[in-house]
Amino acid sequence: MLPALVTAASCLLATAAAVPTHGKSHIETVFEFPNNSFVENLAVRPNGQILVTVLTSRELVLVDPQRPGHSVLVHNFTDANGLTGITEYEPDVFAVATGDYHFKTPNWGQGTWALWSVDLRGVKVQNGALVPPPKVSKIVHVPESQLFNGIALLSKKDKTLLVADTKAGVIYRVNAKTGDYKVVINSTETSPLQTPHGVNGVRIYGDTLYFSNSGQFEIFKVRLHEDGTPAGPFVVAAKAKTEIDEYDDFAVDHDGNIFTSTGSGNSILKVSANGKHQTIVAGSLNSTDVAEPTSAVFGRGPLDKSTLYVTTAGGSAVPVNGNIIIPGKLLAIKTHSRA
Repeated sequence: MLPALVTAASCLLATAAAVPTHGKSHIETVFEFPNNSFVENLAVRPNGQILVTVLTSRELVLVDPQRPGHSVLVHNFTDANGLTGITEYEPDVFAVATGDYHFKTPNWGQGTWALWSVDLRGVKVQNGALVPPPKVSKIVHVPESQLFNGIALLSKKDKTLLVADTKAGVIYRVNAKTGDYKVVINSTETSPLQTPHGVNGVRIYGDTLYFSNSGQFEIFKVRLHEDGTPAGPFVVAAKAKTEIDEYDDFAVDHDGNIFTSTGSGNSILKVSANGKHQTIVAGSLNSTDVAEPTSAVFGRGPLDKSTLYVTTAGGSAVPVNGNIIIPGKLLAIKTHSRA
Protein backbone atom coordinates (compact mmCIF):
# COMPACT_ATOMS: atom_id res chain seq x y z
CA MET A 1 0.00 0.00 0.00
CA LEU A 2 1.16 3.50 -0.73
CA PRO A 3 -0.13 6.09 1.75
CA ALA A 4 -2.42 8.82 0.48
CA LEU A 5 -0.45 11.53 2.06
CA VAL A 6 7.47 12.59 6.52
CA THR A 7 9.97 13.81 4.07
CA ALA A 8 12.32 11.15 2.70
CA ALA A 9 14.65 9.74 5.31
CA SER A 10 18.28 9.86 4.29
CA CYS A 11 21.18 7.96 5.79
CA LEU A 12 18.88 4.98 6.08
CA LEU A 13 21.57 2.60 7.21
CA ALA A 14 23.15 4.83 9.81
CA THR A 15 20.38 4.42 12.36
CA ALA A 16 19.22 0.93 11.45
CA ALA A 17 18.91 -1.71 14.14
CA ALA A 18 21.98 -3.87 14.59
CA VAL A 19 20.28 -6.75 16.42
CA PRO A 20 17.22 -8.62 15.16
CA THR A 21 14.12 -8.95 17.30
CA HIS A 22 11.67 -11.82 17.40
CA GLY A 23 7.92 -11.99 17.66
CA LYS A 24 5.97 -15.24 17.56
CA SER A 25 7.89 -18.44 16.99
CA HIS A 26 7.27 -18.52 13.22
CA ILE A 27 7.99 -14.82 12.66
CA GLU A 28 11.54 -13.49 12.74
CA THR A 29 12.74 -9.94 12.26
CA VAL A 30 15.55 -10.12 9.73
CA PHE A 31 16.17 -6.39 9.74
CA GLU A 32 14.65 -3.37 11.46
CA PHE A 33 14.81 -0.01 9.71
CA PRO A 34 14.89 3.42 11.38
CA ASN A 35 11.76 4.95 12.85
CA ASN A 36 9.28 6.33 10.30
CA SER A 37 10.56 4.08 7.52
CA PHE A 38 7.87 2.98 5.10
CA VAL A 39 9.49 -0.21 3.82
CA GLU A 40 7.83 -0.86 0.47
CA ASN A 41 9.04 -3.82 -1.57
CA LEU A 42 11.65 -6.53 -1.99
CA ALA A 43 13.28 -8.97 -4.38
CA VAL A 44 15.53 -11.96 -3.71
CA ARG A 45 18.89 -12.36 -5.44
CA PRO A 46 19.85 -15.80 -6.80
CA ASN A 47 22.23 -16.16 -3.82
CA GLY A 48 19.40 -15.57 -1.33
CA GLN A 49 20.29 -12.02 -0.34
CA ILE A 50 17.35 -9.61 -0.37
CA LEU A 51 17.07 -6.19 -1.99
CA VAL A 52 14.69 -3.86 -0.18
CA THR A 53 13.10 -0.62 -1.34
CA VAL A 54 11.86 2.07 1.03
CA LEU A 55 9.26 4.66 0.09
CA THR A 56 10.68 7.18 2.56
CA SER A 57 14.28 6.90 1.38
CA ARG A 58 16.31 7.15 -1.81
CA GLU A 59 18.49 4.21 -0.77
CA LEU A 60 18.29 0.68 -2.13
CA VAL A 61 19.38 -1.69 0.64
CA LEU A 62 20.69 -5.27 0.68
CA VAL A 63 19.95 -7.58 3.62
CA ASP A 64 21.29 -11.12 4.02
CA PRO A 65 18.92 -13.44 5.95
CA GLN A 66 21.99 -15.41 7.01
CA ARG A 67 23.25 -12.30 8.82
CA PRO A 68 20.11 -10.79 10.39
CA GLY A 69 20.51 -7.28 11.76
CA HIS A 70 23.03 -6.21 9.11
CA SER A 71 22.52 -4.32 5.88
CA VAL A 72 24.55 -2.90 3.01
CA LEU A 73 23.86 0.14 0.85
CA VAL A 74 23.41 -0.87 -2.77
CA HIS A 75 22.80 2.55 -4.31
CA ASN A 76 21.64 6.04 -3.40
CA PHE A 77 19.30 7.40 -6.07
CA THR A 78 20.13 11.05 -5.50
CA ASP A 79 17.51 12.44 -7.88
CA ALA A 80 14.68 10.50 -6.23
CA ASN A 81 12.88 10.77 -2.93
CA GLY A 82 11.46 7.29 -2.65
CA LEU A 83 11.66 3.78 -4.12
CA THR A 84 8.75 1.47 -4.85
CA GLY A 85 8.69 -1.58 -7.14
CA ILE A 86 11.56 -3.96 -7.85
CA THR A 87 11.91 -7.14 -9.88
CA GLU A 88 14.65 -9.30 -11.43
CA TYR A 89 14.62 -9.20 -15.25
CA GLU A 90 17.94 -10.93 -15.97
CA PRO A 91 19.83 -13.20 -13.60
CA ASP A 92 20.96 -10.88 -10.77
CA VAL A 93 19.88 -7.76 -12.70
CA PHE A 94 16.96 -5.81 -11.26
CA ALA A 95 14.59 -3.07 -12.34
CA VAL A 96 13.76 -0.49 -9.65
CA ALA A 97 11.12 2.25 -9.70
CA THR A 98 12.05 5.66 -8.24
CA GLY A 99 10.28 8.98 -7.97
CA ASP A 100 10.06 12.29 -6.12
CA TYR A 101 7.52 10.93 -3.65
CA HIS A 102 6.91 12.81 -0.38
CA PHE A 103 5.27 10.76 2.33
CA LYS A 104 2.19 12.29 4.01
CA THR A 105 2.00 15.20 1.59
CA PRO A 106 -0.03 15.68 -1.59
CA ASN A 107 3.18 15.33 -3.64
CA TRP A 108 3.22 11.84 -5.12
CA GLY A 109 5.91 12.69 -7.62
CA GLN A 110 3.71 12.93 -10.67
CA GLY A 111 5.85 13.07 -13.80
CA THR A 112 9.07 12.13 -11.97
CA TRP A 113 8.87 8.35 -11.98
CA ALA A 114 11.63 6.37 -13.65
CA LEU A 115 12.90 2.83 -13.96
CA TRP A 116 16.52 1.97 -13.26
CA SER A 117 18.63 -1.11 -13.88
CA VAL A 118 20.77 -2.41 -11.00
CA ASP A 119 23.26 -5.02 -12.20
CA LEU A 120 24.63 -7.15 -9.36
CA ARG A 121 26.31 -9.84 -11.44
CA GLY A 122 29.56 -10.80 -9.77
CA VAL A 123 28.92 -8.41 -6.87
CA LYS A 124 29.65 -9.67 -3.36
CA VAL A 125 29.53 -8.24 0.14
CA GLN A 126 33.01 -7.61 1.52
CA ASN A 127 33.71 -5.70 4.74
CA GLY A 128 30.27 -4.14 4.77
CA ALA A 129 30.32 -2.94 1.17
CA LEU A 130 29.56 -4.27 -2.29
CA VAL A 131 32.58 -5.31 -4.36
CA PRO A 132 32.77 -4.43 -7.16
CA PRO A 133 30.13 -1.67 -7.04
CA PRO A 134 26.92 -2.57 -8.88
CA LYS A 135 26.32 -1.10 -12.31
CA VAL A 136 23.36 1.28 -12.11
CA SER A 137 21.81 2.91 -15.17
CA LYS A 138 18.51 4.57 -16.01
CA ILE A 139 16.17 2.52 -18.18
CA VAL A 140 13.66 5.27 -18.82
CA HIS A 141 11.93 8.29 -17.31
CA VAL A 142 8.19 8.32 -18.01
CA PRO A 143 6.86 11.90 -17.99
CA GLU A 144 3.25 10.67 -18.09
CA SER A 145 3.76 8.69 -14.88
CA GLN A 146 1.69 9.51 -11.82
CA LEU A 147 2.81 6.93 -9.26
CA PHE A 148 4.81 3.86 -10.27
CA ASN A 149 4.40 0.88 -7.99
CA GLY A 150 4.66 -2.87 -8.60
CA ILE A 151 6.84 -4.37 -11.35
CA ALA A 152 6.75 -7.84 -12.92
CA LEU A 153 8.83 -9.52 -15.62
CA LEU A 154 6.73 -10.11 -18.74
CA SER A 155 9.30 -11.67 -21.09
CA LYS A 156 12.79 -12.93 -20.26
CA LYS A 157 13.62 -13.09 -23.94
CA ASP A 158 12.47 -9.59 -24.79
CA LYS A 159 13.42 -8.08 -21.40
CA THR A 160 9.98 -6.53 -21.06
CA LEU A 161 8.34 -5.52 -17.80
CA LEU A 162 4.83 -4.71 -16.65
CA VAL A 163 4.75 -1.66 -14.38
CA ALA A 164 1.73 -0.60 -12.36
CA ASP A 165 0.84 3.09 -12.14
CA THR A 166 -1.30 3.18 -9.02
CA LYS A 167 -2.63 6.71 -9.28
CA ALA A 168 -3.34 6.57 -13.01
CA GLY A 169 -4.83 3.08 -12.69
CA VAL A 170 -2.98 1.64 -15.69
CA ILE A 171 -0.25 -0.89 -16.41
CA TYR A 172 2.69 -0.06 -18.69
CA ARG A 173 4.81 -2.44 -20.74
CA VAL A 174 8.42 -1.27 -20.60
CA ASN A 175 11.37 -2.68 -22.55
CA ALA A 176 14.26 -2.77 -20.08
CA LYS A 177 16.84 -2.68 -22.89
CA THR A 178 15.45 0.05 -25.13
CA GLY A 179 13.34 2.08 -22.69
CA ASP A 180 10.32 1.90 -24.99
CA TYR A 181 7.05 2.00 -23.06
CA LYS A 182 3.32 1.79 -23.69
CA VAL A 183 0.12 1.45 -21.65
CA VAL A 184 -1.15 -2.09 -22.29
CA ILE A 185 -3.87 -2.42 -19.63
CA ASN A 186 -6.33 0.35 -18.80
CA SER A 187 -9.51 -1.11 -17.37
CA THR A 188 -12.09 -0.80 -14.64
CA GLU A 189 -10.19 -3.50 -12.74
CA THR A 190 -6.95 -1.48 -12.68
CA SER A 191 -8.67 1.86 -12.04
CA PRO A 192 -8.66 3.67 -8.68
CA LEU A 193 -12.30 4.56 -9.38
CA GLN A 194 -13.14 7.13 -6.67
CA THR A 195 -10.23 6.19 -4.38
CA PRO A 196 -6.59 7.37 -4.27
CA HIS A 197 -5.17 3.97 -5.27
CA GLY A 198 -5.75 1.60 -8.15
CA VAL A 199 -3.57 -1.25 -9.39
CA ASN A 200 -0.77 -1.89 -6.90
CA GLY A 201 1.15 -5.17 -6.80
CA VAL A 202 1.71 -7.18 -9.99
CA ARG A 203 2.94 -10.77 -10.39
CA ILE A 204 3.09 -12.99 -13.46
CA TYR A 205 2.86 -16.78 -13.23
CA GLY A 206 2.94 -18.60 -16.55
CA ASP A 207 0.68 -16.70 -18.91
CA THR A 208 -1.41 -15.19 -16.11
CA LEU A 209 -1.10 -11.76 -14.55
CA TYR A 210 -2.20 -11.35 -10.94
CA PHE A 211 -2.61 -7.81 -9.64
CA SER A 212 -3.99 -6.17 -6.52
CA ASN A 213 -6.19 -3.09 -6.56
CA SER A 214 -5.91 -1.46 -3.14
CA GLY A 215 -8.76 0.95 -3.80
CA GLN A 216 -11.12 -1.84 -4.83
CA PHE A 217 -9.92 -4.29 -2.10
CA GLU A 218 -9.50 -7.09 -4.61
CA ILE A 219 -6.87 -9.16 -6.38
CA PHE A 220 -7.60 -9.92 -10.01
CA LYS A 221 -6.09 -12.32 -12.51
CA VAL A 222 -6.14 -12.29 -16.30
CA ARG A 223 -4.46 -14.29 -19.04
CA LEU A 224 -2.03 -12.31 -21.17
CA HIS A 225 -0.97 -12.16 -24.77
CA GLU A 226 2.80 -12.11 -25.31
CA ASP A 227 2.70 -8.33 -25.63
CA GLY A 228 1.14 -7.93 -22.18
CA THR A 229 -2.38 -7.12 -23.33
CA PRO A 230 -5.31 -9.06 -21.84
CA ALA A 231 -6.10 -12.38 -23.57
CA GLY A 232 -9.29 -13.07 -21.64
CA PRO A 233 -11.65 -11.76 -18.99
CA PHE A 234 -10.57 -10.30 -15.65
CA VAL A 235 -11.36 -12.71 -12.82
CA VAL A 236 -11.55 -11.87 -9.10
CA ALA A 237 -8.94 -14.05 -7.38
CA ALA A 238 -9.43 -12.60 -3.89
CA LYS A 239 -11.85 -10.16 -2.34
CA ALA A 240 -11.26 -8.55 1.05
CA LYS A 241 -13.89 -9.35 3.64
CA THR A 242 -13.66 -5.81 5.02
CA GLU A 243 -12.04 -2.57 3.88
CA ILE A 244 -9.52 -2.92 6.70
CA ASP A 245 -7.63 -5.39 4.53
CA GLU A 246 -6.11 -3.21 1.83
CA TYR A 247 -4.47 -5.76 -0.44
CA ASP A 248 -0.95 -4.71 -1.39
CA ASP A 249 1.84 -6.79 -2.90
CA PHE A 250 1.63 -10.55 -2.59
CA ALA A 251 3.18 -13.90 -3.52
CA VAL A 252 1.59 -16.89 -5.24
CA ASP A 253 2.71 -20.38 -4.26
CA HIS A 254 3.14 -23.45 -6.49
CA ASP A 255 -0.48 -24.50 -5.86
CA GLY A 256 -1.93 -21.14 -6.83
CA ASN A 257 -2.62 -19.95 -3.28
CA ILE A 258 -2.11 -16.23 -2.74
CA PHE A 259 -0.18 -14.94 0.26
CA THR A 260 -1.10 -11.27 0.45
CA SER A 261 -0.19 -8.36 2.66
CA THR A 262 -3.19 -6.49 4.05
CA GLY A 263 -1.81 -3.03 4.86
CA SER A 264 -3.86 -1.69 7.77
CA GLY A 265 -5.10 -5.23 8.46
CA ASN A 266 -1.65 -5.91 9.99
CA SER A 267 -1.58 -9.48 8.73
CA ILE A 268 -0.63 -11.86 5.97
CA LEU A 269 -3.58 -13.68 4.46
CA LYS A 270 -3.49 -16.97 2.59
CA VAL A 271 -6.21 -17.04 -0.06
CA SER A 272 -6.96 -20.43 -1.57
CA ALA A 273 -6.44 -20.91 -5.30
CA ASN A 274 -10.20 -20.90 -5.87
CA GLY A 275 -10.59 -17.71 -3.82
CA LYS A 276 -13.13 -19.26 -1.46
CA HIS A 277 -11.06 -19.52 1.69
CA GLN A 278 -8.98 -16.92 3.53
CA THR A 279 -6.75 -17.74 6.49
CA ILE A 280 -4.50 -15.46 8.52
CA VAL A 281 -1.02 -17.01 8.56
CA ALA A 282 0.71 -14.24 10.53
CA GLY A 283 -0.26 -11.11 12.43
CA SER A 284 -3.67 -9.75 13.41
CA LEU A 285 -5.54 -6.47 13.31
CA ASN A 286 -4.53 -5.27 16.79
CA SER A 287 -1.02 -6.74 16.82
CA THR A 288 2.35 -5.27 15.87
CA ASP A 289 3.76 -8.67 14.86
CA VAL A 290 3.20 -7.78 11.19
CA ALA A 291 2.53 -4.06 11.40
CA GLU A 292 1.22 -2.70 8.09
CA PRO A 293 2.72 -5.25 5.67
CA THR A 294 3.48 -4.01 2.17
CA SER A 295 4.90 -6.91 0.13
CA ALA A 296 5.78 -10.60 0.22
CA VAL A 297 8.04 -13.02 -1.67
CA PHE A 298 9.18 -16.58 -1.06
CA GLY A 299 12.84 -17.45 -0.54
CA ARG A 300 14.82 -19.03 -3.37
CA GLY A 301 17.23 -21.37 -1.58
CA PRO A 302 16.88 -24.93 -0.27
CA LEU A 303 16.82 -23.66 3.31
CA ASP A 304 14.24 -20.91 2.87
CA LYS A 305 12.03 -21.91 -0.06
CA SER A 306 9.11 -22.19 2.40
CA THR A 307 9.93 -18.89 4.06
CA LEU A 308 7.84 -15.88 3.15
CA TYR A 309 9.82 -12.65 3.37
CA VAL A 310 7.61 -9.68 4.18
CA THR A 311 8.25 -5.93 4.26
CA THR A 312 6.28 -3.73 6.66
CA ALA A 313 5.65 -0.01 7.13
CA GLY A 314 5.20 -0.31 10.88
CA GLY A 315 1.92 1.59 10.95
CA SER A 316 3.48 4.68 9.38
CA ALA A 317 0.39 5.38 7.29
CA VAL A 318 -2.23 3.66 9.44
CA PRO A 319 -1.07 3.23 13.08
CA VAL A 320 -1.88 -0.03 14.81
CA ASN A 321 -4.82 0.46 17.17
CA GLY A 322 -4.96 4.04 15.95
CA ASN A 323 -1.82 5.25 17.73
CA ILE A 324 1.01 2.70 17.59
CA ILE A 325 3.84 3.20 15.08
CA ILE A 326 6.92 1.01 15.11
CA PRO A 327 9.92 0.85 12.74
CA GLY A 328 9.41 -0.73 9.34
CA LYS A 329 10.89 -4.21 9.07
CA LEU A 330 11.91 -7.10 6.89
CA LEU A 331 10.32 -10.22 8.36
CA ALA A 332 10.78 -13.94 7.72
CA ILE A 333 7.61 -15.96 8.19
CA LYS A 334 7.72 -19.75 8.15
CA THR A 335 5.02 -21.40 6.02
CA HIS A 336 4.16 -24.85 4.76
CA SER A 337 4.27 -23.71 1.16
CA ARG A 338 6.74 -22.55 -1.45
CA ALA A 339 6.88 -20.59 -4.71
